[in-house]
Amino acid sequence: MFASTFLVTAAPASAASDKPGTCREVAVPVALSDGGPQDNTVAATLCTPSVWAPGEHRIDVLVAGATYNRTYWDWPQDPQADSYVDLTLAAGRATFDFDRLGTGSSSRPASSALTVSSDAYVLHQLIGWVRGQGYSQVNGAGHSLGSVTLTNEASRWHDLDRLVVTGIIHLPAVGLTSTAFFASLYPAALDPKFAGKGLDPGYLTTVPSRRGPAFYDPKTADSAVIAYDESNKDLATVGEVAESATALLAPVALSSARSITAPVLIVMGANDDIFCNLVVSCQTADSILANEAPYYSGAADFDALVVPGTAHNLPLHPSAPSSFQKINNWIETGTA
Repeated sequence: MFASTFLVTAAPASAASDKPGTCREVAVPVALSDGGPQDNTVAATLCTPSVWAPGEHRIDVLVAGATYNRTYWDWPQDPQADSYVDLTLAAGRATFDFDRLGTGSSSRPASSALTVSSDAYVLHQLIGWVRGQGYSQVNGAGHSLGSVTLTNEASRWHDLDRLVVTGIIHLPAVGLTSTAFFASLYPAALDPKFAGKGLDPGYLTTVPSRRGPAFYDPKTADSAVIAYDESNKDLATVGEVAESATALLAPVALSSARSITAPVLIVMGANDDIFCNLVVSCQTADSILANEAPYYSGAADFDALVVPGTAHNLPLHPSAPSSFQKINNWIETGTA
């Protein structure tokens, strides 16, 4: 129903020599609320594979987390290993990878306008736009805040065929580094990377040199990846972080996730100590399933996957090719 509503601007289609498909830049006008004006623009990359998987053409919509933009899913340092866009294209599905409002090349409204609820409504419009491009099967994959946005959207509109939820679990999941993570956030206007950008105080980023301890397993992560991450960090808002925390700390009876009807796969790094290993262990899939099953009681199917030697940033550890293969198998066959 969105196909007649949205406009798209696109750069000429081109295929990078090292990418297993063809990508084009698009800009999609969106509203922040139902009935509001479409006065913001989401910048995104739409990629199609060189060789499609058998059956209907399918697409994965990728939602980055707090202080990240679309680069999270299309990491440039070693794309054959770390780019979920490239790995998805090689598997024969298309990708829609976008900058959340406030990040990357997308519009940057007042921070007070950006919450998980507004992000979810924007995502709903993007899914509608993607379906308007001819894709009848649309999967969603989220990371951290992006996963909260994804589950919020799916609980309200039921327009995704499958959900891959990474980097979040619910109450009572409070990890050893959760306090350190929240303490690492501060007003982006104070950060050297964003100084002079005119950001209002509600825009946040991470304190310099804190991304490694918060998001990575120091025993396995590549220091070059962490350094690139530090130099290319992005933004989140107070409203997004606060609503995300509220959603994850809500008791089962008040959780919107219970309204999700699509199949759901939860994927956690075994050493994601923002959420894990203090109250809820992420060392086994069974412990995650036991904690999360009540929250996804309405899902058509529910599975969990643990990735060893990995912390919060799933595709940015050496385990990325292995974890992608398992996620891809679940998308293709329904088996984790």
